[in-house]
Amino acid sequence: MDPQDLLSAKQIYKKIEKQGFKFYCVGCNRERRQALPARLGSFRFFMHMILTTGFLSLLTWHWLHWKGIFAFVIPVGLVFEALARMKVRYALVCPDCHFDPILYLSDRPKALRQVEEAWRAKFAEKNLPFPESRKSSRVLKKPAASENLTSA
Repeated sequence: MDPQDLLSAKQIYKKIEKQGFKFYCVGCNRERRQALPARLGSFRFFMHMILTTGFLSLLTWHWLHWKGIFAFVIPVGLVFEALARMKVRYALVCPDCHFDPILYLSDRPKALRQVEEAWRAKFAEKNLPFPESRKSSRVLKKPAASENLTSA
């Protein structure tokens, strides 16, 4: 076997890290791809933070002078991190069936209602009746004692 064919775990991880990840939507069973979010500790992140802080400090120079630089560093960093998290959360919502996995973890009935409304709208666009679920057929009934099978 050629030694160049063997990849170290670090190289494989870097390849996967650049690709992002793929998964299947639970609501519509469609393959989705999610790009990885911008790394918050990267050089680019810090440069954005420094430039924004510098701009805001220049705007308020007459009032804050040198204190403006230190007054804006933490709030700008918090805003950038919040925006990055919101961007990732928004990207997780399925564009077809509107399934939101984070909402599903926190409030299941609301998430299921949201998916059902999306499917109802799709059926209404095509003038098709929405298939009503039969909850009674999905409920498993406990067998009676006489129905239990026993080995002889």
